[in-house]
This record gives sequence, structure tokens and C-alpha cells, in this order.
Amino acid sequence: MSRVLSQQSSVLPLNIEPEPGALPVDSSAARKVQSASVLQEASTLEVFRSPVSSGGGSPVVGPRCGPMTGAPNDFDFAVGGAFPPRPTGNVREQMKQGALTVAQSEAAAASLVMGSGAVVDTYARGHLRLLDPSPPLTGAPTSLTDYTSVLPGVAPEVVWDYLVRNPGPVFEAAGIRLQPATGSLVDGAKVFLEEKGPPPVWAPVTFRLEPGKSTVHITTLDGHPLRGTNRFVFEDDGAGGTRLRQYSAFQGSSPATSVGMKLMDPIERQHDIWRSVHAHLHDTLASR
Repeated sequence: MSRVLSQQSSVLPLNIEPEPGALPVDSSAARKVQSASVLQEASTLEVFRSPVSSGGGSPVVGPRCGPMTGAPNDFDFAVGGAFPPRPTGNVREQMKQGALTVAQSEAAAASLVMGSGAVVDTYARGHLRLLDPSPPLTGAPTSLTDYTSVLPGVAPEVVWDYLVRNPGPVFEAAGIRLQPATGSLVDGAKVFLEEKGPPPVWAPVTFRLEPGKSTVHITTLDGHPLRGTNRFVFEDDGAGGTRLRQYSAFQGSSPATSVGMKLMDPIERQHDIWRSVHAHLHDTLASR
């Protein structure tokens, strides 16, 4: 993943809070005693912002920050932990995950040809029942990202309710289709996040809802290219609006992760997805 530090500020600390069980961002004390080789593997915490153009020169190529529509939702993110994500688990587990990834990619290709319909939905539901959660493995190097944006004038419970009741439009804003088609989320719901690629991908996830805390948890399932969790926390900003914090923790699930890193930039695509999701929530709720 190409990285460009903000020209507006130097490296800033950001309190990345991973899901329980994921490795925390290394403390400064721990980094002092690590070997040089380990230091090269773990990234320092960096806040990415849109570079300020000095005019006349070529634009800086790097992570693209800010909502795709240009709406002022203050979208930003920071990274920590170990980058790029590497495959975790023993050989047997990695082979299992890799085989499921391939099978689900073939199903995604068939889905794109056939389109949405009862046949695809039935197959997706049957396959999802066979998949177990695949969160990051405790103790293994973990990649962390903290995404943040704001929705002025919109209460946290309103944003939470909209996401739960409209998952299809929310993810479609990022070019992702839910399989099977899902009108609203329920606690424990399992779906494939379908990307047309190339290559086409069916990335299975499950949702856990905490309405009392205005929080939505997303955990990957077997066969997802990444072992990971995303926790969306809708916080009161103290002025009648919402501050959205999204804590992401992930690892590679199989050798397919490393292959994907060489062929494309899946981490940059991940940033694009969440940038679009944050922008959709802002543009739909805060702008109306």
C-alpha cells in the first residue's frame, strides 16, 4: 500500500482500539526493545490526510482520503500494527481457508453471470450456514485501521438504525452487492459481500448488533480473504450530531492473501470501501 504522510501535520498518535482478542498497536516502550527486523515489519501509526498541492507540480500518489462525493464529513483514517497483513494459522487451517476462498470466488463469478435471483440466494444461504466466524488469531501479527467521520445534526441512534435497516444501499455505495439480498440486518445475520472484481469475490461476514450501545460488529467468516473484525461505534459528539469510529483489525487467512497483495492493492480497495460507506451515511442523513 502506498503511503503518504499529511503535509498538514506530522505523524500524530491516534487511539486505535482493536476488537477484543486482536493485537494492540505496539507501545513506544515495546518498540524500543524490538529488533530492527521486527521494527521493519510493524508500521508506525500514521494519520493520512489529503496532501496540500503546492500548485504546478504533479499530484502526490497515495491513499485517497475524504468522501468520494466531496461532502464535508471529515473522513480520515490511521493505521497501526503489522502491514501488510500476512497469512496466519497452521498449514492445515490456511489450506482450508484458501480452498474455501477459491470455491467462493467461483460462486461469485457464477452469480455475476446469473444475476440476483432465487437460485443464487438459495445457494448463498445454504453455503453460509456451513461457515464459522474467522476473527483474527490472538498473538499473531495484526493489521489495524481506525476510520473516523462525522455526521452533524444526526443522532447516533438514527445513524445506527439507518445502517441496520438499509445495508443494501449502504454497501452498494461502495460497489458491493449483498448475497443473498438482505432488506435489513438482524443479530447473527450472515451474508456474502459480492465484488465483481476482477477477480470476483464472495467475502462472507456475520453481523452482531448492539442497539443499546449504537454499535455494529462485522466479523469475517471462513473463506474470507482476510481474518478480521470491524466495529462501528456511533458516538454522540456533544452537539446533537454523531462521530463515527470504525475499528478494523485483520490478518491474512491463507496464501491467497499474499498472492492478492502482489496482483492488486486490496488494502487500498478496503479504504475505498469504507470511505464510500462513511460518505453514503453522511450524504444520506446529514445532507437531507
